[in-house]
Amino acid sequence: MLRKIVLISLFSFTYLPVAQASWKTVVENDIFSAGKKAELIGEISNENQSVVFDCSEGKLAISQVEADRNTAVTGTSNFQTLIKIDDNQPVALNTTLIRRSPESIALTSTEKDKIMTLLRQLQAQTSKKDFLIGDMDSKGNQLSSGSGSVSFAKNAVKKFITACKIEL
Repeated sequence: MLRKIVLISLFSFTYLPVAQASWKTVVENDIFSAGKKAELIGEISNENQSVVFDCSEGKLAISQVEADRNTAVTGTSNFQTLIKIDDNQPVALNTTLIRRSPESIALTSTEKDKIMTLLRQLQAQTSKKDFLIGDMDSKGNQLSSGSGSVSFAKNAVKKFITACKIEL
């Protein structure tokens, strides 16, 4: 019996940091604006993917980021990314494929009103339903879909909007 209690306790302490890692906010000083820049990062269940909200002085963007060193990004490719949080209607974002870094590519949008809607939904979510995300090409062909936990999103959103001086 004691062994079971120890194993359950050990599992709980091991699992807690993993669960909390599903959403995090990274805030840094921005040398170009003398203000702050921040990233709100939510893990997607698909391997090596995340949804990332970015802000810097007066700029707001959202990206679905995937670890990928090999895909050549040439020209402009337009896509649509759908994100559904809680029982809300899906938010459709017009996205463009970019190389985010040498290690990753991203579908990115700067549609401020839609990004603000998603931040409000994350902050107000009351259920523990996963968020859903999916991508389509310009012809409506479904390319990928995934989901991620909304657990611990509220605190991460609060830190993000504070750093970015965003009023929801």
